[in-house]
Amino acid sequence: MMAIMAVLTFAAFTVRVVTGFGSAILLSPIFSNIVPPKEAVVLIILLESFVNLIFVFNEKLNFKLKEVYLGGLSGIGAGIFFFGIASQELIGLTIGAGMAVLAVLMLSGFTFRVRNSKNLFLGLGFVSGIMGVLTGVNGPQIVLALTSQGYRAEFIRSFMITYLLVIDTVTLLAYLFSGYLTAKTLVKFAILAPFVCASYLVGKQILGKLDGENLRKIMLLAVMLSSIILIARYGGGLIG
Repeated sequence: MMAIMAVLTFAAFTVRVVTGFGSAILLSPIFSNIVPPKEAVVLIILLESFVNLIFVFNEKLNFKLKEVYLGGLSGIGAGIFFFGIASQELIGLTIGAGMAVLAVLMLSGFTFRVRNSKNLFLGLGFVSGIMGVLTGVNGPQIVLALTSQGYRAEFIRSFMITYLLVIDTVTLLAYLFSGYLTAKTLVKFAILAPFVCASYLVGKQILGKLDGENLRKIMLLAVMLSSIILIARYGGGLIG
């Protein structure tokens, strides 16, 4: 089972290095079928935090759009509160379906602007924080918001790297102080960490061959894939 987790870790974090997000949603469905779901979420956040450490030393960080951070941090607090009682199935299915519709529209050339983008970013940051705690998926919502407002793909990637660095760190600390981080999870993390390092090297090679428009399309396709996975994972839970 660890071999499957290692291969998936390498693939998912290669996507993360290229786009700035996406690893959590690719990892969570299979990880949660190999280890207990809540342990899977904590393990994913540990791996995310490790790649964030690599980013700190190798990428230019982007701390603009502070309202996204404010919304995200508030959402983490709400997510921790609801972690043991919320219906992950209903939340995941609803948000997954919404992201899928927006991703399809934007890949088709549809764009929209809002008068007050700060409120948009604040609200979606809040959703991102809650989703990150409950499901480990905290990036696609922000990517859609930035893309819809016309931000360039390079800006989105650097922003997502920075945003997820902050949000993942706070989420990891919340898990730590809540007692969710166990020795078994740390052992699995130690085994998988080298595959994260390898994915960074491969991802940077791929990124160097992409222009801005192709990177934007890949980001939207990653959002679309995230949406499909969310719908399949949590929709099945509701039907069952």
